[in-house]
Amino acid sequence: MINYLMICRSLTYAQKAAKVLERAGMTVSVTRTPPGISEKGCGYCIKVPERRLSQALEMLKSADLAPTKIYVLFSDGNYSEVGL
Repeated sequence: MINYLMICRSLTYAQKAAKVLERAGMTVSVTRTPPGISEKGCGYCIKVPERRLSQALEMLKSADLAPTKIYVLFSDGNYSEVGL
């Protein structure tokens, strides 16, 4: 299963974004960003299933909570940045 990591600018933004998506019926989780992804040493992201990515992006942009970066997280644990 492929998931996407939507990088947020702070824990507060990640929590707010998760609430917006959960209200729409999405199952998401707030996690720390994996080592090597975060530019500032630590960060938080929202893990979103592949099938819900476009819907999640639209909702977050509407709520002014768009992610700073997006990474695809493969089932083997590897990840790769995706352009916004």
